[in-house]
Amino acid sequence: MLRKMSPCVTLTRLVMFALFAILTGQCFAQNPSKWLKEEKTDPLRGTSYLQFSLDGQFLTPPRNTAPNTKPTMILRCTPSSFSRDHLHGKLMSGYIFVGAVVETRESSLGGTRVDAKFRLDDGKLQTSPLSHSRDFSSIYLSETDLNTLLYGHFMFHKANTTTSVKKAVIGIDEYLGGEVVMQFDFPSELDEAEVADACGVLWHK
Repeated sequence: MLRKMSPCVTLTRLVMFALFAILTGQCFAQNPSKWLKEEKTDPLRGTSYLQFSLDGQFLTPPRNTAPNTKPTMILRCTPSSFSRDHLHGKLMSGYIFVGAVVETRESSLGGTRVDAKFRLDDGKLQTSPLSHSRDFSSIYLSETDLNTLLYGHFMFHKANTTTSVKKAVIGIDEYLGGEVVMQFDFPSELDEAEVADACGVLWHK
């Protein structure tokens, strides 16, 4: 025979269920992406620079990839005054560590290139030829590539104008494999502006 629960017991159970749902949702919510900033020194040249790194996620991972492996975007930049103080920094080097041997093709300019396909904020599909590391595990980013990824256009971005890109989905063919697809979720406008400024993406009047 079923026992009838009192209204107090029912209300208590509803409150507990609601709290459990809220806490569960918070636990499973994705942590926002953050740029990791490190101050580095070059002992050979006696110079210093900033290194920014941002972890992404594989939507389609490379073959034989260990669980929880992530692609990483790394930027090495020199904060200073350039171009008559219009730029407050400069990109020394930038690359995306894929962690797989990328497919290359012969370039009309000499050497080999990687055909990278990408979409910014769910926009149209674009293609850009990128250079690669000697071990074929990473793809390099030029100043133009970085401008495009952060703000959606290849020219320097005018400070305090339009908003930055929130998401970049990038596809790279793996050697003797399929297409590797990565996603980078860029953090808040404030954090993004710090990186863009130090790396010479923002143009100041």
